[in-house]
Amino acid sequence: MRKSLLSHIAGNFISEYENVANSSIAYLLNEYPASRIALKQLIEVEEVPSYYITELSTDSNGRPDITGLDYEGQKVVIIEGKFWANLTENQPVNYLKELSNGGKLLFLAPEKRLSSLKLELEKRIEGIDSRVVIFSWNGFIDLIEQENNKNHNPLLASDLLQLKELCNKMDSEGMPPLSQSDLDPMNGRVATQFADIIDECNSILREWQYSDFSGLKTTSFKHGHGFYFYAYESACFLSFNSHHWFVKENHAPFWLHIKTGEWVESEKIAHALNFFDSDNSDGCEYGITLQSGMDKDQIVNHIFTKIKEVTKYLNEKINNE
Repeated sequence: MRKSLLSHIAGNFISEYENVANSSIAYLLNEYPASRIALKQLIEVEEVPSYYITELSTDSNGRPDITGLDYEGQKVVIIEGKFWANLTENQPVNYLKELSNGGKLLFLAPEKRLSSLKLELEKRIEGIDSRVVIFSWNGFIDLIEQENNKNHNPLLASDLLQLKELCNKMDSEGMPPLSQSDLDPMNGRVATQFADIIDECNSILREWQYSDFSGLKTTSFKHGHGFYFYAYESACFLSFNSHHWFVKENHAPFWLHIKTGEWVESEKIAHALNFFDSDNSDGCEYGITLQSGMDKDQIVNHIFTKIKEVTKYLNEKINNE
């Protein structure tokens, strides 16, 4: 996934992604008329405010993410930006109490959450309320982009790209509320056994004539468990990586990271891996996919076989040129 400056900063220094995204929406609405035109079309009103403020506290009805105020200080629009956090006890009923006559309450959420969010909101308000609008983050950004294309502003286009990348990051990496299937103890069992598989691969690879473990170690990290070794003249790291498992396109749980003998990433290695198997290669990493029905021994043997195939190919393709 492409990473923008905004998504990079949010991911490294800020824990509340929703606050970053909501502040960005408020900025766009305050700064660019095209954003306000898009909002007006979305919530189907004759006019929208030109002034928006984040985290405006109320006396007893909570603190909406974004409030649009008219010239008289009336709350004409309230925007609640959601990724995967649950609704608060004030949403939406108490927020609706804060709106002026004809006001609208807009919920922005990931596309995948819209259906469940709609059901939850209707349950809380006991039906349908025409003042409540539900729309996706990317859908709203697209509306602003369409309006901007009529009289292109490069600054707005750049800002929208930044926000879209942040929203895409949260769509793919954000944590949804837990479902019953998420809590199934089998999930923990599989994760534990995948870590055990790494240790078994370690033992088998140590017997392989083209491997070398001198001075290298096994390590655990935030997203998994793995170990370092040399194969032929390449430096390798084999791991079970839960992050790669759901983020990478091939959804492989096991990954082989290959560098030069000096532990430096190489364009030659990346190019050769892509030529070897483009579907399962990503730069200098190779994802080892599994098939349903494999037992533990079959998985270990499959991983070992793939490591031998990949490293032998790289040795012939690169090191012996």
